[in-house]
Amino acid sequence: MIDSVLIIQTAFAGDLVLTTPLIEACAVCLPGASIDVLCIPSTEGLLRNNPRIRHCIAYDKRGGERLTSVLRRLSRIGYDLCLTPHRSMRSALLARASRAAIRVSFDRSAGGPLHTHRVPYDPNAHEVRRNLSLLAAVGCSVNVDTPPRVYPGEREDAELARILDRLQGRAFICVAPGSVWPTKRWTTDGFINLVRMLLPTHAVVLLGGADDRVLCSSIAAAVNDVRCISVAGELSWLASAALLRAAEVLISNDSAPVHIASAVGTPVVEIYGATSPAFGFTPFAVRHRIVEVEGLDCKPCAIHGGERCPQGHFACMTTLQPGRVFEAAMELLAER
Repeated sequence: MIDSVLIIQTAFAGDLVLTTPLIEACAVCLPGASIDVLCIPSTEGLLRNNPRIRHCIAYDKRGGERLTSVLRRLSRIGYDLCLTPHRSMRSALLARASRAAIRVSFDRSAGGPLHTHRVPYDPNAHEVRRNLSLLAAVGCSVNVDTPPRVYPGEREDAELARILDRLQGRAFICVAPGSVWPTKRWTTDGFINLVRMLLPTHAVVLLGGADDRVLCSSIAAAVNDVRCISVAGELSWLASAALLRAAEVLISNDSAPVHIASAVGTPVVEIYGATSPAFGFTPFAVRHRIVEVEGLDCKPCAIHGGERCPQGHFACMTTLQPGRVFEAAMELLAER
């Protein structure tokens, strides 16, 4: 009998969004079971209002709580089942501390013996489907096309209304030019030229976190048009989701906004540089277009991106023309 479930995902925001189908599937496969999720403090806001979750357990692995402290916390709670999409040794230690009789992760995970079951990691599958495959260890048959989900509420709708007032009723496209990894960011000039191409028909809202504020402000200043505004650093995760839900299209690097847009049903143009769509982190269950430079022997150069181009030329981004990104967005708009 499985009455309590712990899901461990302490990676970045996009990874947590791509774990939400696993949360939904657990609630369906294990009706009545309490579901807790362990994540990092910077991402826990993504899970607010989620009706499937009992508790969100925040663990500041980079600057706050000691590992031994959270290990004790989990041990005091205790669980029947622990599912661990995150593949680090630290996550394996957290799973062991949960005291769950069934602890499931991937066969590529570190700390393999600390798990009781290891599911094959399919490098060719989408991350959503990989995560859902963990439930096979407990005999659950799930819908492998369950989309990501986040749940903006009234507070977020109020934040959205403030932004819509600034746009004066114009239809708008969201553009997310940032990324944690520099080699996953298209060029600033590329985004500036793209925004200028979009403005004749749509307002543009530049979206990002606090770390993207300078980048987004510089793009807005260069465009110098009242129809282009930046809200970078102004919104919570769920307010960003509410904004994306109201947008016609999102144009983004390979980063978290892509997955949030998928979770609210908004079409996506995703720009790839150092990484590859083959890694399984493309938009899911929404109309989308992938734009990247083909034919580079050096691409992809890293699974997560990096601080700088290993070859020194950054051709995967510097040679990508704004017209290609614009055309992809127009195709999505025409399909409505």
